[in-house]
Amino acid sequence: MPRTYTDAEFDVLSWHDCHVSGLDLRVGDPDEGDWTSDLALTLDFIVEWLCGGAGPAQFRVAPATLVFHGVTDLALKIDWGDTGNQVALHEMSIDRLQREPLPDQKVFLDRRYYRWTIRLNWPAAGEISFGAVGFTQTLLAEPILVDAQKLSRRERRRLLQDPGGERP
Repeated sequence: MPRTYTDAEFDVLSWHDCHVSGLDLRVGDPDEGDWTSDLALTLDFIVEWLCGGAGPAQFRVAPATLVFHGVTDLALKIDWGDTGNQVALHEMSIDRLQREPLPDQKVFLDRRYYRWTIRLNWPAAGEISFGAVGFTQTLLAEPILVDAQKLSRRERRRLLQDPGGERP
């Protein structure tokens, strides 16, 4: 059964070195009374780092969606560089996720609202920042044991077709 996390667990979660393979703007239609304003990231979430001992590090990784709710003022500062069009597009890698309460916000008057910053390892100096009331992160399959900090495209596809995944 997939696991869901919320912003209430922010202080115990870490996204360090998680790879982002997709970004989706989930916006509603205000003309129809749908004020949805969500930012969704498709990522490989590192559930557990298995380091130490004589062998190389391994990781338990699961495909996941990280959805921020009530998003405002989205700013994307991501530059893969200018190589003369010689380097292919690839996943982003998260360094850290930060949040800061916005005491004088005018969007969600009935709850706390935050300024979020996703700092990237790669592309270097990349950053995604925005306001949001919180997030929901859902693991889309059971984590599997891998030698890398991310899933291969084939592993991700297999897990999403068979969400029970393999249980090493």
